[in-house]
This record gives sequence, structure tokens and C-alpha cells, in this order.
Amino acid sequence: MSRVVLNWEPAFATAFQLQSSNDAVNWSPFYSTTTGTGGINDLAVVANGRYIRMNGTARATIYGYSLWEFQVYGQ
Repeated sequence: MSRVVLNWEPAFATAFQLQSSNDAVNWSPFYSTTTGTGGINDLAVVANGRYIRMNGTARATIYGYSLWEFQVYGQ
């Protein structure tokens, strides 16, 4: 993976990790932030794996996390 674009709804994460995995069991973080601002996050990353997930660790609102779109680019 070389790029990840997160398009957040109003319920966004102020802190989160992006994690990748080859088997959907063992996950490795490749991006982390504690200063999320919502909106569109266009992130240049370097990661490998068949699966990717966002692991939220701090919410901006009481409503959890809501992504409108989660795009992953790379070979």
C-alpha cells in the first residue's frame, strides 16, 4: 500500500491506527495519529498486507466512528 484516504462523517476519530495483516488474525500498525481532525485524510503510507483496518482509540463525539469512504491504493 502506498496511499490511504479516509473520508470521515461527523463521528470521526481523534486518535486511530491503521493496521495491516496477511491472515486477518495477526495485525501490524503502519500509521498512527492522536490529532485526527475528521474530514478527508489523504495519507502517504508504506505497508504490505492483504487486509487493512482502522482501529479507533479516541472518538470526537459520543457516536463512535463513521467512515463514509475508505480507499486503499498500491500494487
